[in-house]
Amino acid sequence: MKKNLYGSALLVLFAALTAGSAFAQGIRPWPENPYYWELQGKPTLLLGGSIDDDLFQYRGFEQQLDTLVACGGNVIRNTMASSDTTRPWPFAKEGDKYDLDRFNPEYWDRFSRLLEAASRRNVVVQVEIWATFNYYRDGWSLFNPFNPALNINYTPGESGLPTENRNHPTRADNPFFRTVPGYLNNKVVLPCQERFVDRVLSYTLKYDNVLYAMDNETSADPRWGAYWAGYIKKKASQAGREVYVTEMWDPWDLRHEWHLHTIDHPETYNFIDISQNNWQEGQRHQDALAFVRERIAEVPRPINNTKVYAMRGGERGLNSRLAVSRFWGNVWGGCASTRFHRPTTAGHGIGINHNARRAIRGIREILAHFDIFNSTVQDRLLKDRAENEAYCLACEGQAWVVMFPDGGRVLLDPRGAPQGARFEARWFDADYIAWQQPYQLEASPMLPLGAPGHGRWVALVNLK
Repeated sequence: MKKNLYGSALLVLFAALTAGSAFAQGIRPWPENPYYWELQGKPTLLLGGSIDDDLFQYRGFEQQLDTLVACGGNVIRNTMASSDTTRPWPFAKEGDKYDLDRFNPEYWDRFSRLLEAASRRNVVVQVEIWATFNYYRDGWSLFNPFNPALNINYTPGESGLPTENRNHPTRADNPFFRTVPGYLNNKVVLPCQERFVDRVLSYTLKYDNVLYAMDNETSADPRWGAYWAGYIKKKASQAGREVYVTEMWDPWDLRHEWHLHTIDHPETYNFIDISQNNWQEGQRHQDALAFVRERIAEVPRPINNTKVYAMRGGERGLNSRLAVSRFWGNVWGGCASTRFHRPTTAGHGIGINHNARRAIRGIREILAHFDIFNSTVQDRLLKDRAENEAYCLACEGQAWVVMFPDGGRVLLDPRGAPQGARFEARWFDADYIAWQQPYQLEASPMLPLGAPGHGRWVALVNLK
């Protein structure tokens, strides 16, 4: 086994880079309502989409960022992934094998340039440390530098790692994900993994617009993610920074016990990613959001959705309207972030196409007239409501926005408003990004709201 000479040099480097720097407060939960994020001192709703998920590997990422920002977007996902030999891997080669003690400058230069470009545009980057699918099937057997057959640093016997694994990641049977203390405590592989994470942090800790997810759709033992969450927070603290970490689990049902390891443990995970709920739809999708929001009510944290899918499970072909419904539903469900998944063959999303851009613009238009950060989810104020007919955000007694996914008619209880108050209502056509003329309403005792037609409509109601 080749001796590890890397030591703690990277930590010394990024501690020096960050020590004494006058950073503006970057991404963090907004102190006044920690269900939402704050960025650069202001509460911020994160909306996004992009053509790729390991965006630093995409040569046109600057144009993607510009397209995103132009329509009002401000968040991307970036997995630390490589799909095959056409995209660089993080380690340099010695002959035809990787050397885990040396890094590949091309990989890290791309990552550095993405972080800098996103920072200049005030775009938040949610970084996923371990790209799960790279550690199974061809990603592991043919390409991955941590595979003992593909590096000069350890053998299968020394590392306990297989040279092939053809299983789907849901099997969670690659010992690569069992190396941490408290599990197998693999003292051969773990230092190499830590070296990789240290390298990631040597770039990300220079910026204040980065969030961290441990894995993608993981089925690994919870000890794995918890170790890396603690590791990253500790290293950041040593560099004088506070960071925010989460885990992304594979089950679609947010009540699954794996999700509870994130939802119920704010001491480990200081925000929540519920991307897999975006395989659900309609009322079931929204009810799951309510479950999480209510479960964390005593210790509120931001709820992120870094992947919004455009398919139903088991079906083929993209359904843009379904993706847009989930995207809008996340906002009306009180989430802090929602982002369209990539449109590639395995991505099942719409990326940043015209439908995605229109959805982002539409939500920004609503929020220009409504203070979402001081609102709460108040679907209970809607009466005579059918399943999945309408959803309500309310600034109690002052303002309400009622979103209709496909037309409909409900009664709004303007609870908290003075008796005999008058109201002004205005309809927004989300499909065409167009406002209708305002009109006056009186509560008797409810406010009737009937969407002007089919399609997505939002009623903005204000106390006069």
